[in-house]
Amino acid sequence: MTKRILIADDDDALAGLANLLNGMGHEVALAANGAQAVEVAGQFDPDVVILDLGMPIVDGLAAARELRRLPNGHAMMLVALTGWGQPQHRDMTQAAGFDVHLVKPISADQLHFILSMMQP
Repeated sequence: MTKRILIADDDDALAGLANLLNGMGHEVALAANGAQAVEVAGQFDPDVVILDLGMPIVDGLAAARELRRLPNGHAMMLVALTGWGQPQHRDMTQAAGFDVHLVKPISADQLHFILSMMQP
């Protein structure tokens, strides 16, 4: 099932992840920071938002809290995709409203599994 996916990351790997998701048949929008992610989400209405945590301007944790306040915010799956994998980081993402915490790098199989967990 095709999903609308927003990816927010200030890393060069952003394009590669977007290409992978496009190749899987999903519609993808991009943002370079958390503030832009919230703005794009308001227009794009994503099913899934993949957020890096350590972004400039607005980090992924603050962006997740703002995304949850959007009209469709609680219907979105929020995925933290980060280099931060310690238990305290997982606690922080859970408290900010993320559904899933993944540590970079992520494989295509992991990504496909996470997306398959969503209700149609």
